[in-house]
Amino acid sequence: MGREALTALMNNAALLITLVVLYSVFYTKSIPSRLASRQIISGLLLGLVTVAVMMNSWQLSPGVVFDTRTVVLGLIGLFFGFLPSAIAASMAIVLRLLMGGEGALPGIGTIISSVSVGLFWRYVVKKKIGDHSLLELYLLGVVVHSFMLICMLFLPQHSRETFFSITALPVMIIYPLATMVVGWAITDQIARQRGKAAEKELVVMSERLATIVKTSPIAIVTIDLNYNVTGWNEAAEKIFGWKESEVIGKPLPYVDENHREAHRKMNEETLKGWPVRGARFVRHRKDGKEVVVKVYNAPIHDEKGNLAGLFGILEDVTEQHKMELALNESELLFRQLYVNMNVGVAIYRVVNDGDDVVFLDMNPAGCRITGVNREEIIGRSVRAIFPGVTDLGLYDRILDVWKSGYSQHHPVKEYHDGRLTFWAENFIYRHKADEIVVVFEDVTEREMTLEELERRVVRRTEELEEANRELESFAYSVSHDLKAPLRAIRGFSKIVSDRYSSLLPEEGSRYLGFIVKAGEDMSELITGLLEYSRVGKAVLRREVVSLQDLVSDCISTLESRIVEEEAEVKVLSDLPDVYADRSLLRRALTNLLQNSLTYHKSGEHPVIKVYSDEQNGFVNLTVEDNGIGIESKFHERIFNIFQRLHTGDEYPGTGIGLAIVKKSVALMGGDVSLESEPGKGARFTIKIKGASS
Repeated sequence: MGREALTALMNNAALLITLVVLYSVFYTKSIPSRLASRQIISGLLLGLVTVAVMMNSWQLSPGVVFDTRTVVLGLIGLFFGFLPSAIAASMAIVLRLLMGGEGALPGIGTIISSVSVGLFWRYVVKKKIGDHSLLELYLLGVVVHSFMLICMLFLPQHSRETFFSITALPVMIIYPLATMVVGWAITDQIARQRGKAAEKELVVMSERLATIVKTSPIAIVTIDLNYNVTGWNEAAEKIFGWKESEVIGKPLPYVDENHREAHRKMNEETLKGWPVRGARFVRHRKDGKEVVVKVYNAPIHDEKGNLAGLFGILEDVTEQHKMELALNESELLFRQLYVNMNVGVAIYRVVNDGDDVVFLDMNPAGCRITGVNREEIIGRSVRAIFPGVTDLGLYDRILDVWKSGYSQHHPVKEYHDGRLTFWAENFIYRHKADEIVVVFEDVTEREMTLEELERRVVRRTEELEEANRELESFAYSVSHDLKAPLRAIRGFSKIVSDRYSSLLPEEGSRYLGFIVKAGEDMSELITGLLEYSRVGKAVLRREVVSLQDLVSDCISTLESRIVEEEAEVKVLSDLPDVYADRSLLRRALTNLLQNSLTYHKSGEHPVIKVYSDEQNGFVNLTVEDNGIGIESKFHERIFNIFQRLHTGDEYPGTGIGLAIVKKSVALMGGDVSLESEPGKGARFTIKIKGASS
């Protein structure tokens, strides 16, 4: 290798170092980015560096030139990534094609191999950019130029022999060194830029930390080795009441004389490496009020690692402390209630994904009710302790509550097994994901009392029903048996009146008239009593009944009476169908119409209106008249049997009709009501189930 060629090679290397270092300085000052636009610009600039190097090449033989492009491209691949490397390599390939000559193809091969080795080093070795050592950079140069030697094997024989005899050794000595030097220069620039960035970040972090400390909602206090305050943030001012200017350089103001020695010992232990972690202390504010703080403290070291003081983080937990005290009191109260209550409480845990339920606890009342010992049942299966729980249905309810989370009530049932028998009512709810609480009450005594009461009620009911049957039978028999002698009295009285009234003195005739009238009244009374006793005797047969037809039928039945009283009966609306017993409803309606025909004002013809309305599935059938009316205090009384408000001389009747109405309607599940005032008529309303409900 001649002196001129060696000089050109050294100049080329110097130019390469200058250009790459200048660019590396520019590149590292601008933060590397993954944006395509930034990478494209980087690739173009790196391509210009490569082209400049190739333009300063030296010629070995016609068409065969050498330069330091391999150094540039290897380092580009290592430091700048795929896209900039591809752009720079493409520009180098285009230039080499334009330069032409017999070394064009081997030259392009060196371009591709150099970039590829750099990229391989970047993506396979995967070290952080800028952390490459001199040895590693030198090895990169050796590998890159080893591939270059391989590419030179494809030169024509004459040029190949010339290269290996003259140039190969200098290239393998100088180029790897150039790669190492240029790479180290770039690495140094990157390191410098990182140092500056780190300094800026440190400043930013310091300012941010200072802001955080100052505005933190938790008090942060620092003291020196003499235990005088060196730092006091806004939260400390708010918690304790002292301003920063009042405490800096002085002992902690919230530690009074009584606690100062204990506080000093705590600080000494912290400096020895035993920091406080979450301990609670009662301290005093500037205004004298107590405040509960949770303390975290640790030692502070200077840059050389020497102890410089202590810092403490103090959280105001006064309200939390009060709540915890209240909670503890509440828990104590509930624990006392749990222990002393007369109702049993059992706590279970569902295990093995619902395969079994075991005892966690049972209160004393529960143990007393079930006759078990708490210590003996804890952790054991509920089915082993109480084998009858499955037949009772309680075990399945416990699993249902565990699965659904919804509380359930297990009604009163009798529990029994070979050991225990008692009645209990259970309330079940889920306490935690796998914990079930069952509150149960021993109601054995109550159930036995209820059973006895039920037996007594059944016995008394049977006795009353028997008495009613006897009474109804007696009433029927009496009324039926009275008819025969009554007929005789009426018959002979009529004969005496017809044949001998003219022979009797006036007073005798009058007395005989009283006898005939009393016989007629007695007959009417017995007939009414028989009718009342028959109501409800027949089987109740409910069916759909047309009120329109039934009212028409009742009016037709009473036609002669209506004509006699010169009454007017009006049906004001279309009447709906009802669901009732036709016979009972006909009897009730007939009695209401007869009542309206009877109790009318003297000298005024009766006017009777019949109409209806529907409400909530029921039909209200109303019979309204313009009669004498009834005082409100008698509205309930007149529905009782034999209840009359007037004498027989004023208005005829037995006092049984409205009682029959009430009994008939009640048997059909309905009701009858009255609205009336004296002198303003009366409105009787029968409430009966509608056919469409």
